[in-house]
Amino acid sequence: MPKNSLIAIFAGAKIPMPPMKLLVFLLLSFAVFSQEKYRISGSVKDAKTQESIPGASIYLESTTFGTQADSLGKYGIRNIPAGRYRLVASFVGYKPSIQFIELLKESKILNIALEEDNLTLDEVRVSSRRDKTWEKQMKTFEKAFLGDSYNRKEVQILNKEVVNFEEVDDRLIATAIAPLVIENISLGYKITYTLDRLEKTRLLTSFRGLGRYELMHALNPRQQKRWDENRKEAYLGSLSHFLKSLMDNTLEAEGYNAYLLKPGLQNTSAGKRGYFFDISTTRHFPFLPTEIIKPYQGNDLFYLDTQNAIELVYNQRRVLRPIFPDAPYPYTILIPKGLVLLSPSGNLMDPFSLEMRGDMGRIGMAELLPLDYTP
Repeated sequence: MPKNSLIAIFAGAKIPMPPMKLLVFLLLSFAVFSQEKYRISGSVKDAKTQESIPGASIYLESTTFGTQADSLGKYGIRNIPAGRYRLVASFVGYKPSIQFIELLKESKILNIALEEDNLTLDEVRVSSRRDKTWEKQMKTFEKAFLGDSYNRKEVQILNKEVVNFEEVDDRLIATAIAPLVIENISLGYKITYTLDRLEKTRLLTSFRGLGRYELMHALNPRQQKRWDENRKEAYLGSLSHFLKSLMDNTLEAEGYNAYLLKPGLQNTSAGKRGYFFDISTTRHFPFLPTEIIKPYQGNDLFYLDTQNAIELVYNQRRVLRPIFPDAPYPYTILIPKGLVLLSPSGNLMDPFSLEMRGDMGRIGMAELLPLDYTP
């Protein structure tokens, strides 16, 4: 059963967690959903020759909205909720085209020109050399990219051979010469992920890339029911769930207890200094969501009006070895890194703006849901 411990966005430590791990999720889609539905259409061509590119993938990053260009290079994506998105177009041999779009008042026609990717033959040949060292690196990569805990029989990278590795000092660096294809039978998604770069050290795991989600077709009602249950399980206790609850001022109702940490206390060793629910300590203090969520510059975005780290537990799930003796729940610290912008639906606009430590920092692609998922 999937557990959100985010995976990162956008994007990946057991409790207790010595040493601490951090996952920066690079899921960069900007979505503000409403009841209005829109359409994006246009064509995809070679930027130099102006020839059509049949079969090109066009999708809204980190969502299930996507399609392929037809034999004439034309495409259309329908029934898109109003919002801000990142539109991606890609094809083998070309650099991905990325542009931010807003669907707030009307549908759009967007013609896309793709530039050739000057990937050298030497870079491609590297992928054909696979040995025991590569196999060991792949195991490390899978744990860093897919997450600490997932069903390895149900979540698989189908084309591992496209991944190349480099080790620099204590860092493992992974890149890919083609999009990774991930089959997630646990959640019912096929994910095509254009990995730009993954870096892993003893203390840090971070990766960035572009993800397209496609819904798998259930073989029977029983499988669909299982997917629905697993998706909801993955959502509850996730970063998306917490931020949505923060925006809606429903933290306690949704199962969260949260405090603002005082400056300098941003790691789980703070748990050794007292009890989570003891507000008489010098470690943290309570807050109201309305005190730290503020409108941003007169538009429909909001920002987190604090640079204090937020420590939280999700009290609807228990752990065997908790950080705090009075809070046997998944524990996370969220550390603002500059301006933290949120959509009205609670989507994080810039995944680099929040550093996650603790339970939410354990999640990988195997447990990440598309941004248009609703429980």
